[in-house]
Amino acid sequence: MVPKTIIFLMTVGLACAAVWIGKPPKKPHNLEHKEGCYIREINDVIPYGEEISPIGYCVRIVCGHDMIDYASCGVVATNDPACHITEIDLHRPYPDCCPDIKCDLDNNLV
Repeated sequence: MVPKTIIFLMTVGLACAAVWIGKPPKKPHNLEHKEGCYIREINDVIPYGEEISPIGYCVRIVCGHDMIDYASCGVVATNDPACHITEIDLHRPYPDCCPDIKCDLDNNLV
């Protein structure tokens, strides 16, 4: 029972993303008329309650009335010699841009 619990906790820990919240940045003068959160990564405002995953940034951004929620990739690790960690792919939206573990099984990469 203990080994299964440890494996489960390790899997959950690795699956968790890094998350944080912050105050929305001040809107530039030319965007003050738009309601929502100013997002520096896209230099635009998104409506309250909306979320985006801008290409070029491996992050999900959610606009709240008082705060912005950010989520990025969690830590990925393996000590299996048949496995490797993929690179961040900034051409894909979050969470598809995050590193992943790929393993070589019977000489076929899966």
